[in-house]
Amino acid sequence: MKKALVLSGGGTRGSYQNGAIHALRRLKVDDWDLVTGTSIGALNAALIVQKDYRAMDRLWHTLTQDRIVNGAISVDMDISDMLNERSQLVPFIKEFIKEKGADITPMIHNINELFDEERFFASETDFGCVVCQMGSRKPVFVTKEMMRGNGVDWLISTASAYPAFPVHHFEEGDFIDGGYYDNLPIDLALRMGAEEIVAIDLSSNPHHPSYFDRTGITYIFPQVETGSFLSFDRKTIDCLETLGYYDTMKAFGRFDGVKYTFEKMELPAWYASFAREIMMLEEKIRRATEITSRLFSSQLVTDRIASQQHRKTVDDRRMFFGFMDNLMTLCGVNVEKIWTYREARNEILAGFADCAEESYRYLPESLNTNSLLNYASTLGTKGIVEKIVHTQLYPSHSFLNENVQLTVYPFERALAEFFNRLLDELKEE
Repeated sequence: MKKALVLSGGGTRGSYQNGAIHALRRLKVDDWDLVTGTSIGALNAALIVQKDYRAMDRLWHTLTQDRIVNGAISVDMDISDMLNERSQLVPFIKEFIKEKGADITPMIHNINELFDEERFFASETDFGCVVCQMGSRKPVFVTKEMMRGNGVDWLISTASAYPAFPVHHFEEGDFIDGGYYDNLPIDLALRMGAEEIVAIDLSSNPHHPSYFDRTGITYIFPQVETGSFLSFDRKTIDCLETLGYYDTMKAFGRFDGVKYTFEKMELPAWYASFAREIMMLEEKIRRATEITSRLFSSQLVTDRIASQQHRKTVDDRRMFFGFMDNLMTLCGVNVEKIWTYREARNEILAGFADCAEESYRYLPESLNTNSLLNYASTLGTKGIVEKIVHTQLYPSHSFLNENVQLTVYPFERALAEFFNRLLDELKEE
């Protein structure tokens, strides 16, 4: 069976792939027959073909702006804007790039240092990357043999994120970033005969969700916003490496969770009955008399969590961790920690502790009924959940009636119901 690793482009977010590679090697899932990539994914792929993991670590542990470009550069740019040809709207283009692009001499120097032609061709692992022709935007599928004598030029070409970076010219033609055609070349790996694929995306909005849950394909992507592809913030780069490791371990069943990472666990005993309650709550939402035009779904809460996870459907485990993710995010919980269920539960309870007190100020003074919804609109998700939690614990402290909760704040209502189950569990211990 031909095994392939597929790596997407994404600039400085490529540290996520370095973390994923550490996990795959620890899991001994690293006997690749083929590695394909685009842009920074192609450079990471070349290092993996070379089995030069120390060089890959050095790249990501020491990366600074002056190792990529000379001079100042804005990070307020997302590569998706460029790939969708909307980059003329980005002030960075007007200020720094004009016609020639940024000075990427340092990046070219680094690629020359990192690409070891002798070691690359001595490896039995095959290679492929995607490059686009300037002008036509037609793809060029670069094979391992094409890299002979031109390896550095092809790696520069696939990473030439035009117009941020200049068009790369060499004897084969004028080329730009392969992401203009396919930023995660799973199709290329399939055409090259791959039967088992691990694909590592660098976007929290995955490029090819149609490949989720397909036989023979393990699709890994960050569940947090990853920021600009030109961010050189050291904390961000290191955080993404950690998350790449965690997400890969989760994909292979060593850890649990979706956005947050948990030690392996069984779902709490109360969750089966709660799942039934959510189904009944979704029916109540559907039947609410003041239903609004945006609530077309018959399972709004389930669909909301599925959408957050970029999936069409979710099972009980993904629903459970979806609720945990939402509440932990509202509490600002550290995403770089491996949590036990009890630790995470207690963090959530602590984050909402004030609203569980009878003395909690659930309404401001002198608020009339007519302005209640206006007040609610200023609260944000956490504020609404707090109010609903409080009124469920203290029914005489009215905030929003049942019908308004179901029609205006149905997801917040579901989060409040979940929170109260966590609180009941703690009380029973």
